[in-house]
Amino acid sequence: MKNLNIFLLGICLASLSYAVAPTGRYKTIYDQMVAFETQNPSLAKVFSIGANDDGVEMYAIRISTSPQTMDKSKIGQFLVATHHGNEGGSTVLAVEFMKDLLNRYKSDELWKGKLGDTEWTILPVLNISGYNANNRYEHGNDPNRDYPGPCTNSGFGKLKSVRNLINFLGVRSFAGSVTTHGYVGNFTYPWGFYTDNNKTLDDNKYREMFHKIADINGYSFGNSGDAIYPANGCYEDFVYWKHGSWSLLVELLNGSTNDVASTVPAISEFFNLIDSTPSSKNQFQANCTYHRGADLRRE
Repeated sequence: MKNLNIFLLGICLASLSYAVAPTGRYKTIYDQMVAFETQNPSLAKVFSIGANDDGVEMYAIRISTSPQTMDKSKIGQFLVATHHGNEGGSTVLAVEFMKDLLNRYKSDELWKGKLGDTEWTILPVLNISGYNANNRYEHGNDPNRDYPGPCTNSGFGKLKSVRNLINFLGVRSFAGSVTTHGYVGNFTYPWGFYTDNNKTLDDNKYREMFHKIADINGYSFGNSGDAIYPANGCYEDFVYWKHGSWSLLVELLNGSTNDVASTVPAISEFFNLIDSTPSSKNQFQANCTYHRGADLRRE
């Protein structure tokens, strides 16, 4: 029995030692989230979705009228930033969205009814090591090429950070999902991978919504494969294809204070415009063979 107790104690100590505390630039973001929770205990809760390959916990914040535990009866909304560690403006945008969201819960009468039925989850830094090093990649891999999809049959999920996020997205339904990047100055929607037809069955609805969103801050908008460039294994396609979540890819213009400030209300309008449930028309019905050309839109 004594040997068994020593063995179990060793396992516990090993588990504790594996958990690595936030450091560097990431600690600053973590501390901001903890401050939001401390200042708004009835609205905000910081929690981990799991540890990355370095053993660092990936912290998110849950914002709702009952944040202490996940409430699947509420409408789920999700935002993830910093797939690429050198796109720090995307991190700032996530933090500013948290601030704006908490302020709306406390002061915006127009939002109170809808906010009471909604649970928001915001993951400000997916690529922690890249963010700390101001490096696009995580352990030599591009996190935003690491997701499965209809045109990505193998080689995905190399990063534990991505695997943790994939698992978390399957825990509950998310009506909408935003991912933030930089720096182009546009809003895009699926499909963004290599295909001979990158128009989803929701293309008309996406176009109508994005026209309104882009009018807020003057960004261009369009289908991801046309508006930027095609790429397989991206988050923004995965979350729509796998879960039907209405998907918005934000490419900040330059990440300046003014750029971020004008983009926060555009994100809010996206969440306001989408359906309260995921799309049921998210099936891929084309071929994975063709490279689309650029087609930025400002209709």
